[in-house]
Amino acid sequence: MGRAFVEQIEHFAPHVFQALEGEGLYRSHSHESDELTLILDGEGSYMTQGHNILVARGDLILIPANLFHGFVCLKAWKGISVHFFKQEVPSYCQYLVGNAFQQNPDHILVSRLNGWQLDKAELALKQLEEEWSRREQSELCYDLMRNAFESLLLSYHSNASEAMKASRIEQGSDNQILQDALKVIHSSYQTGLKISDLAAHYFLSESIFRKKFTEMVGISPKQYIISLRLNEAKRLLQHTHKPIEWISSEVGFTSSSRFHELFVKHFGKTPLEWRKSGEAGSN
Repeated sequence: MGRAFVEQIEHFAPHVFQALEGEGLYRSHSHESDELTLILDGEGSYMTQGHNILVARGDLILIPANLFHGFVCLKAWKGISVHFFKQEVPSYCQYLVGNAFQQNPDHILVSRLNGWQLDKAELALKQLEEEWSRREQSELCYDLMRNAFESLLLSYHSNASEAMKASRIEQGSDNQILQDALKVIHSSYQTGLKISDLAAHYFLSESIFRKKFTEMVGISPKQYIISLRLNEAKRLLQHTHKPIEWISSEVGFTSSSRFHELFVKHFGKTPLEWRKSGEAGSN
């Protein structure tokens, strides 16, 4: 099938740094994929131009693609790094990643976990790695990868640093309402979500909510939801062998003919043609 949203998963351990590179060695680089790293032990430092952050056991780190950055091991550490493509991740995960990077662009971001939160994140990473390693063997792998990655990102957001929280847009502003609405949409676009209910949640009329949303996002809420459904369908067609009718229903369409019509309109191919083109591209 097409390219999976995870590019690679790497482990780093104390003996690697001690034997081959030495503690304290500075390394700098950038990569086309985004990165999520969990520090399981030890201490170190990550830095970009004008930005330096100390990290230790329990730190969950997000690094945007193409950001030139360096790291130095100060006390022999170990951890797990996941390189992923945010354009390819499932819709709710895409929102969670984009929301973090939007608030602090061109920065290395960190969330500090401890106790059971750290254990939960480590288990999620292990599941992600296991399902990624056998992604061609089971129809369930994509769904399990999605669940594990979503769990990691939710752990990141629920434990984000105070600096990130302080930088968030003032509660109650139009921007904050939009961010909250986008979170709801990304987490429930596949349900029978109604724009009127969403507007009522923020004590707005449907017309005013639709107007504010369209002005800030560029398309209407309905168009945004349709776009999310179609993009998730496209990913499922690329990464799984699930039946097209099943995919149509999973992403929220109640009519398979409507799904087919909108898919052709947006992508210029039928769902089956898209799936076949993805299979050809992966060979």
